[in-house]
Amino acid sequence: RKTICFSRSVEIHEKVIGAFIEKHMFY
Repeated sequence: RKTICFSRSVEIHEKVIGAFIEKHMFY
């Protein structure tokens, strides 16, 4: 269970960080 939760949180973090970088790149 912990591994699935961890991988999921990492996936979400990657998406959030990617969107954050994209926003900063535009500005």
